[in-house]
Amino acid sequence: MDNPEIFQHLSDCYRHQGHPQQAIAYYHRSLQYHSNHETDSASRHQQWGEWFMSLQEWHQAIEAYERSLSLEPDNFNTLYQQASCFFQVGDSAAMVERYLRSISLHPDFPWYYYPLFWQSLKQENRVQEAIHKFKVTLSQFPNSLNVYINLGDALSLQNQTQAAINSYQNGVRLMYSQTDTSTLSPIATMGQSPESASKRTINFIILGVQKAGTSSLYAYLTQHPKILPPLRKELEFWSWKFYQGLDWYFAQFPQLESGGDYQTGEACPNYFDFPETPERLARYCPTTKFIILLRNPVDRAISHYHHWRKIHQESLPLEDALTINLKNLSPNSPYAGVPKNYLERGLYADHLKRWFSHIPRERFLILKSERFYEDPEATLGQVQDFLGLPRQSLAHYPKYNTGAYPPSDDKIRDMLTEFYKPYNQDLNEVLGEVFF
Repeated sequence: MDNPEIFQHLSDCYRHQGHPQQAIAYYHRSLQYHSNHETDSASRHQQWGEWFMSLQEWHQAIEAYERSLSLEPDNFNTLYQQASCFFQVGDSAAMVERYLRSISLHPDFPWYYYPLFWQSLKQENRVQEAIHKFKVTLSQFPNSLNVYINLGDALSLQNQTQAAINSYQNGVRLMYSQTDTSTLSPIATMGQSPESASKRTINFIILGVQKAGTSSLYAYLTQHPKILPPLRKELEFWSWKFYQGLDWYFAQFPQLESGGDYQTGEACPNYFDFPETPERLARYCPTTKFIILLRNPVDRAISHYHHWRKIHQESLPLEDALTINLKNLSPNSPYAGVPKNYLERGLYADHLKRWFSHIPRERFLILKSERFYEDPEATLGQVQDFLGLPRQSLAHYPKYNTGAYPPSDDKIRDMLTEFYKPYNQDLNEVLGEVFF
């Protein structure tokens, strides 16, 4: 006799034990009863959707998420994950539909860190709808800082630059509404003029590198009482968004009193290897100091790969993905001939030479990520000394933006270690000390 509870139990057991064929068979048998069976739940189908995604069974994941949404239509996480599946099968219209439904369900979600969201909105010509939804959400949640940022980015995407600046500045006002106003200069309602923006600067930038601890260091540093951070950690202005102009950039920072003892700055790992960034910063930020965390490039490349797997931007196994990358690289190849991939960001010496050709070496503090992981308080103290700040310790040093990944095969690590040898030797010569 068919028993839906037994089918559900068997499907879950086989799934947890790693037997996909049996798990899927019993899951589909249990679906014959899901419309009227009392034990059926939205969370169960959501879990199955996540499992199908881990198997890269995108269509089955979409169907599982749809079953979950039929029971709980306003679940943000389910809509977001289903949107990712639609991206994998090339259905951009359906992906955008889920994204737009999601906006009002999670007002504080930082869409500004998800480029696929913006790319798909633009591709489907639905940015204006997102602007409307962000405005409606803002009217309902006027104290949500992220809505101001998301709205500003949506307006920026439509080239409504002044409206975007106004949204960012409103966000800055909200962010510092409880701050002693004597530390801040007034923010003009209609934004700064190009002349005033060109005279502004920032005190520091954490340049990277990606997957080397920049999120943690930035989180620790911005807890210092003399640091007043911008609206968000990564603005990407000096790389991908330079065309937006200095007004757009500085609208996202608190405007500090000239000559005061407060400081501001950002952290953006994609600045480190972006070709035009050093020259731009040399021209417009002549006193800014730069902090760089360098992680063993083998570990960094593997972590980079797993990060992209986690956000469903990589489908190849690790060895296949790295082998393809290696075919596009040759030892000591010039930067201009190197495609962007997991390995390229580990060519530290090439990038540092470009930075040092534009900006004096003494304006850089270059740290080893492994030492930062071992003793975050000591590294934070080095950074505070470098910036001329009084030392301020923290009670706790939690790690930010980390992931748990399976250990890599020795063959892969040996391959990467051999590849990076000449680059690491070059790095040691550039810095005058042994890093890796």
